[in-house]
This record gives sequence, C-alpha cells and structure tokens, in this order.
Amino acid sequence: MLRHLVNVLRFILQAVRKNIKPLILIASFLTFIWLIADTVHRPEFVRHASKHSFRSGNHSDGQDERWNKRSVQQFLDLLEIDFNATSGHEMLRVEETCSSDNTLLFTAFAGSSLPENLWHYFSLIAIQNSLVSAASRQRVEFFITGTAMTELSQLFVSVPYEVIDLDTIRCYNIPAAYILNSDTQIEVAIGKKQLFILNNQAIRYKEILNVPWQQQKQFFNFRTETLNTVYDVLKELRHRAKLYGDEDDVNGLQIVGIHIREDDQLPFDYYYRAITFQRKMHDTGMLLFVVICENPKGAICGMLDVQSERIEVIAEHDDPDVDFVLMTHCNHTIVSNERDIFPPLLRGTGNTVVFGQQNDDSRYAIELANYLENWYSIV
Repeated sequence: MLRHLVNVLRFILQAVRKNIKPLILIASFLTFIWLIADTVHRPEFVRHASKHSFRSGNHSDGQDERWNKRSVQQFLDLLEIDFNATSGHEMLRVEETCSSDNTLLFTAFAGSSLPENLWHYFSLIAIQNSLVSAASRQRVEFFITGTAMTELSQLFVSVPYEVIDLDTIRCYNIPAAYILNSDTQIEVAIGKKQLFILNNQAIRYKEILNVPWQQQKQFFNFRTETLNTVYDVLKELRHRAKLYGDEDDVNGLQIVGIHIREDDQLPFDYYYRAITFQRKMHDTGMLLFVVICENPKGAICGMLDVQSERIEVIAEHDDPDVDFVLMTHCNHTIVSNERDIFPPLLRGTGNTVVFGQQNDDSRYAIELANYLENWYSIV
C-alpha cells in the first residue's frame, strides 16, 4: 500500500517537473487577471462620472454642467453669505427688487494670490467686451468677490465692479449656474435670467487676446501719489542716462523693465539673452534697463548690476502698485514672474520677452507669446 502511494507521488512529481513552465505561465496569467479584477472594484480606484463633478480650470464637457448641494454651500461659504440669516420679510423685500432679465457674471473659487485674481479680473473684462453685441438687448452685470476686491485694491485705487452680496445672489438659482472654464462657450439666452460663475484657474485667453487693453483705462485707475512716485523714478533714470550719451540719445531713450523676485528661480542666462535680444531689436537711440529687485544684493541682481553701465538696479518699493505702474510705463519688458505679464498687456506697445521653457510661472506667458505681436519667448 505504501509502495503504491510512493509510486503515485513519484508520478505526480515527474509530471510537474516535465510541465513546470506551462504551469507557471498559467498560474501567472490567472494571478494577473485576479489582480486587475480586484483593483478596479476597490473604492479608492473607482472614479464615478457625474455632471456635478467640479473641475478646476479645465474644459467643460457640456453647457449643462451644474453644481451639487455641497458645491453650492462651499461657494456661499466663500462669499460669507448665509441664506438662513435673513428673515422672511427681508427675503420677500429682496425678491421684489430682483430684475427679471439680468445676466450676472462674477469670480468664484479664486485663490488668494494677486496673480490669480488679476487673471480673473482680466478675464471678466474680456468677457464683458465680447458680450457687448451678443447681449445688446439684455442688461449684463459683473461682480467680484470680496477677496478679489481686497487683492486688486493693492494695485488700483478703484475697481468698477461691485462686490457680490446677499441681496444680489438671492435673485439667482445657484445650482443652475453656468460654470465658465477657460474655453467654455458662453451662450446668452435673451430674456432669461442667467448666472455665470468663472471657475477656479479659468483664464479666458481667446477673449483676452482680442481686447485692446491700452483702451481699457477705466478698469485700471492708479493712485495719484503712485503715479507721481513713478514719474520721479523715470525722471531720475533719464537724468542718469545723460551720463552714458549725448542729449540726442537721451531724447530718444527707451526703458526696458525687469522685476526680479527672490523666488523667481530663472537662470541668469535667460536674463542675459533677453537683454541682448532687446538691444538687437532696438538698434537706434539709447536703451536703458531698469531692474527692480526684491533683493538688490541677490545673485541674479548682483550679476546684472556689473554687466553694463546701462543697467540700473533699484530696490523693490514697499507698495506693490509703484512697481506695477513703473513696469507699465516702461517701453519694453522682460518677464521674470507671472505678475509681470499684466503691465505689458496694459501698455499694448513695445517688445516683451518671456522665458520659453515650460514651468509653473511661464506657461501663461508662453501662451500669450504664441499669439501676440511683439511678444517673444526665449530660453
């Protein structure tokens, strides 16, 4: 009996040894199939599609994208609005004052940084310009959030958009709002009350490219004391330029603005090539480079300070609007930071150089350089 059992085991062992490779392949294949089936059914690997999905800055899949109840509440919390805080009598009074044919557009879910709010502000202005003819038979109103107003007030003495409040938001159905991403098509229904909300990270490139920004001065009012400070700086720069050339050169002087911050992290070669490029583009008269530095003793600013007698390194001003206006009043620009995109847009003239290698701070500038005349990207 024992002998028969040993023979059976020996037979099985010999069969396994002869067919070991096919058996390993079969076992591996079955294990692979099991792992796939087990993984795709785990909750952490499953992403359910929903029309209520909140996508930041991406193209909307359809015009009917809406928010769910939680997104609506997050939005209201952002605006510091509490519907439950108003009595029934006040609510009726507000509803009676609501217009029946308004279209409202305003920012939402914008980050706290100044560049993010500037992009939203420029996007709203661009949308307003694009809707002049499309909504000629309908009143269009634009609002911004309180956070955006605070950030923009660092640069502008006044903003011609009001801050969204409870009385205004009550007039609209927030869950039915149209969420505008960077390239969502805007369809205005005549005679219908519509609520449009500009999504987080949305930048309306197409509309922005079509706006003559130098003609939009009513949206960018600077403080009188800021302008006077900038004029004094420009006067001093022209006075210094007399040390480098004759009177005719000074009369034809043009200034290139560069604003370098400690966290810009761009290589020195970029600035050197950008300066060389600006000089080649301006082969008549005198070209003076004013380098605004957060840290004038920093590595990049220090190297630029010793490169040429026509490079003036100055310290960053305590008030951010002074540097912003100074960059706007320069004739040309070398972009070092995302915030530097806006002054040459407002100026509308001169040569603008941007860093051509893709990174978090250069992607928007490169996009604009692909379309705007006199904008150039170099590495």
